[in-house]
Amino acid sequence: VVLSGLSSAIAEARPEAVQILKFYREGQWAGPDPGTAQPARLADGPASGSAGASAGSAAGPLQVPSEGVPDLRQFQYHDHTADIIVHSWGKTRAEAFAQVVVGMFNYMTDVDNVDMLNAVEVEASGHDLLDLLYHLLDEFLFVFGTEMHVSRSVEIVEFDEEKLRIRARGYGEKMNLKKHEQGTEIKAITMHMMKILGPGVMMTENGTQPRDAAAEEDSHERDGFPHEAYVLLDI
Repeated sequence: VVLSGLSSAIAEARPEAVQILKFYREGQWAGPDPGTAQPARLADGPASGSAGASAGSAAGPLQVPSEGVPDLRQFQYHDHTADIIVHSWGKTRAEAFAQVVVGMFNYMTDVDNVDMLNAVEVEASGHDLLDLLYHLLDEFLFVFGTEMHVSRSVEIVEFDEEKLRIRARGYGEKMNLKKHEQGTEIKAITMHMMKILGPGVMMTENGTQPRDAAAEEDSHERDGFPHEAYVLLDI
């Protein structure tokens, strides 16, 4: 682990970094008890290209709704050399985006063993939809790195496709190795090979093209789920 920045900021962050390393080595975390921890509410979304959201809010902790929380498993994995591709689908683009996030967490640990005890909220922005999806995932990964919060369910509460801003909530609990099986660490989100598919269209890092002109596996819409997303995760 390498910390960079102002010396004062490094000194402030070093204890948290030590705790994270100890957690991965020994499964020990000296933070607040999971049952009483304050869920993170991230501040206004970062500018495109940054991950700089800060935790905490004067509005107080978010609550997990008593009902109506989506608990879907609309994703699968595709191998890619030393990395992994999460492929999600949804009835809407928002649903497909949310399921990519759940798929990411499920690769870290089986989310079926995660209880929805706490909620976190993130905001992200981007210069296009691909960049927006990248930053959405990056914000959730940042929350995991700082709060160890695993989201079993993700709900998109605001999605402005014109202004390219998104706000989402994740429902789950703090990672606990005595309860949760440790899967594979996600090191980073990548833009490489990212794809967003919708009715009649496919967006990639090379631009936008008609879906029927894409490769065979992408040219046909999944029955009942016209929106899909592919994201390569660095593991």
